[in-house]
Amino acid sequence: MVRLPLQCVLWGCLWTSVYPEPPTECGENQYLLNNQCCDKCRPGEKLVNDCTQLTDTQCLPCSKGEFSDTWNRDRRCHEHRYCDPNLGLRVKREGSTEADTLCACQEGRHCAGGACESCALHTPCGPGLGVKQLGTGTSDTICEPCPVGFFSNVSSAFEKCHPWTSCETKDLVERQPGTNVTDAICGFQSRTRALVVIPVVGVLLLAIFLVSLYIRESPGKVLKKPKDKAVHLPKAQGQDPVEIVFLDDVAPSPAAPVQETLHGCQPVTQEDGKESRVAVQERQ
Repeated sequence: MVRLPLQCVLWGCLWTSVYPEPPTECGENQYLLNNQCCDKCRPGEKLVNDCTQLTDTQCLPCSKGEFSDTWNRDRRCHEHRYCDPNLGLRVKREGSTEADTLCACQEGRHCAGGACESCALHTPCGPGLGVKQLGTGTSDTICEPCPVGFFSNVSSAFEKCHPWTSCETKDLVERQPGTNVTDAICGFQSRTRALVVIPVVGVLLLAIFLVSLYIRESPGKVLKKPKDKAVHLPKAQGQDPVEIVFLDDVAPSPAAPVQETLHGCQPVTQEDGKESRVAVQERQ
């Protein structure tokens, strides 16, 4: 009875020595090939030849425009990603032998899908709406309605709602209240308008008065001269009536001598060398 277990142990040892058991697990950066654990290629490399009992795994670096970002046993590297500008993409980070090219959306765009294969323009907020949250490279614009006291009259992906103009702070009155798409309209108060108009009218009237006064008293003006006046002297007894005419309209010569003569017992002034302008009326 004791010999049977011993025989089984002996047969098991013999079988194990003739057919060795293959390893069931390899290391994290190894792979099993022909009952042997081979080392994987490092990131940035590709496999050329597998390992053997006599040689290790043979690897080569990735070519330009290719990469490998993990420990691998691949015989080809992966191509770098192309950031197509026609799809709204731009290069955010250049690729290397160990990392792929990183693309991002152009300014004013966001990813249209989870893999960000293309980008779409940010949605603008229309009139009556304002931007609550600006769009980013991965999210679209978030809009919100303008509350009471605010307005937006443009379509924009950047502008928020603007507050209505405060007429009171400018000493004005509100002529028309604002809405969610229009601003409040302010105007002058009636009293303020009168305070502005009255001084202006007063200044204009004063200017007109001064101009008319200047024209009235300015030199060189033309004035009407009185007509010649005739003075009738009283008729003396036994004499004809005499009429004397004043010579106001005759410009006297600066050197002309003046002499007095008597005519009919009345003095008459006469310039030398000129005939007397005394007209004696004939007796009736």
